[in-house]
Amino acid sequence: MKVTTAAPGIGDTDGTGAARPARRERAAAGPARHAPGLRAVLALSFGGLALLAALAASLTVGAVADRRLRADIGAEFAAAAERAADLLDRGLFERQRDLQVAAALRTMRDAAATPAERRAVLQRMQETYPDYALLFFISPGGRLVATSSGVLEGADVSRREYFLRGRQAPFVGDVHDALLLAPLLGRQDNPPRLVDIAAPVRDAGGRLIGVVAAHLFWEWAEGIERDVMAPVLARHPGAEALVLAQDGKVLLGPRRLRDANLATLAPGAAAALAQGESGSLLDAGGSHLVGFAPTRGHRDYAGLGWSVLVRDDAARAFAPARRLAREVLAWGALAMLLAAALGWWLAGIIARPLVRLCAAAEGLKQDPWAAVPQVGGPREVAALAAALAGSVAALRGQETVLRVGAARLRLATEGAGIGAWELDLGSGEWLRSPRHDAILGHAAPPDRWTCDDLLRQVPAEERAAVAQTLRAALAAGEDWRVECRILRAGDGMPRWIALRGAPVREPGSGAIRCQAGVIEDVTERKAGEQAQLLLMRELDHRVKNQFAVFDGLIRFTARAARDAADMAAALRGRVRALASAHDLVREAAGDGIARGLRPTTLRALLDAVLGAFGGDTGRIVLDGPEAQVGPTAAAALALALHELATNAARHGALAVPEGRVAVAWEVAAAVRLTWREAGGPPLRGAPERRGFGSALVQQSVEHQLGGRIALDWTDPAGLRAVLEVPAERLAR
Repeated sequence: MKVTTAAPGIGDTDGTGAARPARRERAAAGPARHAPGLRAVLALSFGGLALLAALAASLTVGAVADRRLRADIGAEFAAAAERAADLLDRGLFERQRDLQVAAALRTMRDAAATPAERRAVLQRMQETYPDYALLFFISPGGRLVATSSGVLEGADVSRREYFLRGRQAPFVGDVHDALLLAPLLGRQDNPPRLVDIAAPVRDAGGRLIGVVAAHLFWEWAEGIERDVMAPVLARHPGAEALVLAQDGKVLLGPRRLRDANLATLAPGAAAALAQGESGSLLDAGGSHLVGFAPTRGHRDYAGLGWSVLVRDDAARAFAPARRLAREVLAWGALAMLLAAALGWWLAGIIARPLVRLCAAAEGLKQDPWAAVPQVGGPREVAALAAALAGSVAALRGQETVLRVGAARLRLATEGAGIGAWELDLGSGEWLRSPRHDAILGHAAPPDRWTCDDLLRQVPAEERAAVAQTLRAALAAGEDWRVECRILRAGDGMPRWIALRGAPVREPGSGAIRCQAGVIEDVTERKAGEQAQLLLMRELDHRVKNQFAVFDGLIRFTARAARDAADMAAALRGRVRALASAHDLVREAAGDGIARGLRPTTLRALLDAVLGAFGGDTGRIVLDGPEAQVGPTAAAALALALHELATNAARHGALAVPEGRVAVAWEVAAAVRLTWREAGGPPLRGAPERRGFGSALVQQSVEHQLGGRIALDWTDPAGLRAVLEVPAERLAR
């Protein structure tokens, strides 16, 4: 967002608002001298639109044609794969049906038939379909009784899969290499690959007579491949077909791909093939287009789970699509040139009256107060001329009003210590007042100012959150307020600022073209809010503590009191001790949020608590250095001292006129205070029953102050008590 500092009513140096018209005149006058003519603009616009339309149409048509042609080519490959898969299934179904028909012949089903008779049947089958490598009849025990060529008769095949499974039902086995049979077939140099087919032979009673079986040359499948691929190769000379076994290995295909598998040829087709689906895709590298189809069997032949792939180099396969796209683009370019020529001719007709009106408007630049002349031409041009004259008159009146309002606004905002700003969302121009820059700590207005410049003054740890908040506020289209910390330019002092803004909408459309608002330094208010929050938290904490203390006093006093009057007297004395401690630590100076709590001294606390027991008559002697007592420790220590003084007044040295109490203390890492009584009734040892006062003293010293207390009842002259409290706990 580009920012300037000259804006009427916001950044004017003289407050007259004259800077903005001058700037706009300069901005308009400079480029206008070098701007193209209206006819050229219209012609370029028409030509550009024509170019875009032609380009879009060409790209769209080309893309659609390319996509459809690619889909057609893929469908062609998939259809070829489907055709090959279907022919493979039908071929194996027919060979299976051949053996089932043979097994049903009377000669085969007759248990008394001779091997020669069966051999004759097998020979006729092989003559009828030469792709059979060998046909044979097997006894129920697994011996070859008769073969179509007479070889291997008497051989034991009882452990072969085609015999074992052919005894139960018609069987078709997968492709295998016939290494042992190759010499007998005259194929030592090129061992054949065979498919095993078998069917059971049963007599009229259903008893197994034997198994009729055949080895089928794999060349049969190669013939199917040639027939299917012939029309494909006519359109795609480099295409090739592959037959894959159920485990994905290549059974039939180019020799260079015999070691490949489905995972390398078309891994994306595996899932579809497993679902029995066909289709086409590009391989993993995108280098080949692959059509694929599974074999699904035919009628009662279940199939062997083979897959057929038809593939070609993708660039070669899609060459027709690219040629079509280039042709579409060429025709689109020709249409664009024709449209541009038509646009130039139409632009001349449209621009002529407008050019005359522009010349009249140009004269207003030389004399802004001159009358707008009447311009002939179409009705719309005449209306435009009249509207121009009316707008000029209205703008002259508004300019005067704006100058006065701008001066008033500047005086009001500067006097209130508020900076003003305006952000043009279209151009990014940021207009601001001098007070805006002063709040941010800039002695001189920066030449360029953006939102990023503002965010750079936000502390790094808060910058991301403030940026997100500011972006959301500007995008919301509503009045907004953002408060954040900044580091003032120059001195780096942290300050709090408040930014308020509102969208300025255009009349009629309601579109937001700019944002306007103010900036204010709210550091003092933030400091006051923080102090008030701290005071409220402290007050809440101390009130809760006092309630807890009062609750404990009431409960423990009630346990030890003889009656209500005794309880009331004891409770009043303890509450007075707390009140005396509180008076000492309460801050008397200041008012409002300046009032609070402050530390006191140990001597002042002793004077306040023991004064009611004769501290001002000389019966209680204090001796020790200055020691600080904090607001928290004062209440606990006051309760302990009050209990010692109450015990002395009832049963100890202060119970008789001649009794005395000496309180001395030392200050080191811990404050050691010694309470010594003398002149009172003689002690006869520790009390038989430990009263509430003793418990309260121990509770206050040990649990609330973290110290310890020792009570010595052995001296007949009077009680001796020693309190030790860590100095840092006493100062809290």
